[in-house]
Amino acid sequence: MSTFALTDAVIWAGGYDLSGDSNSVTINSEVEDLEVTTFGSSFRSRIGGLKSVSMDVSGFWQAGTGTVDPELFSALGARNRVVTVAPEDAEGATAYMFRAGIFSYEMFGAVGEATPFSISAQGTDGQGLIRGKIAKGKATVSSTGPTGTPVNLGAVGAGQFLYATFHVFSAGTTITVDVESDVDGSFGSPTTVATLGPVTSAGGIWAARVPGPITDTHFRFNVGAVTGSFVIAGAIGIGS
Repeated sequence: MSTFALTDAVIWAGGYDLSGDSNSVTINSEVEDLEVTTFGSSFRSRIGGLKSVSMDVSGFWQAGTGTVDPELFSALGARNRVVTVAPEDAEGATAYMFRAGIFSYEMFGAVGEATPFSISAQGTDGQGLIRGKIAKGKATVSSTGPTGTPVNLGAVGAGQFLYATFHVFSAGTTITVDVESDVDGSFGSPTTVATLGPVTSAGGIWAARVPGPITDTHFRFNVGAVTGSFVIAGAIGIGS
């Protein structure tokens, strides 16, 4: 992807799509710098320490049922909310995934201006920030079978893990989704590497990470069972 204007980012937080409420999103990934300079050194020496991830989102406030205020207010202080952020709303787009807690929520502003909100979220688990791809864009599903677009992530090496996020924005009765792998995008002989569900309500699921090595390079979502109509989205990635 070449340089581009950020016009169509997606921000999925648990079972809520913040994209249509927001006009700014920033993810900050940091590593503590620890000084290890010793006597006899002419220059300071440093090593990397603990990593952290945070996210800032701002946009326009609403308070009706199913809008941004009740969603954010109820999530304030809760840990491990599943978050997926991508710079464009397209299957195959680069996605960043982590579990977060919203620890700051600001609202309201100056007279005569559109009412704003802003949140700050911090990573709350030890698995950190995962880089992957959107494998299923936000859409309605009501039947079994492959859904979304297979993504080529490369093989999962020894010491690495396969990760997946799954967001349910609107729930029918029940849905179970498998993460499948194969040697190429044709999926002539898929292997199930993880199962999500059965899911019966809106929310976000962070799949139990799958340890490598996995020699397959392509991954997708497959609806194994569904009753009713669900609005879903998800991403798959590889990390340490």
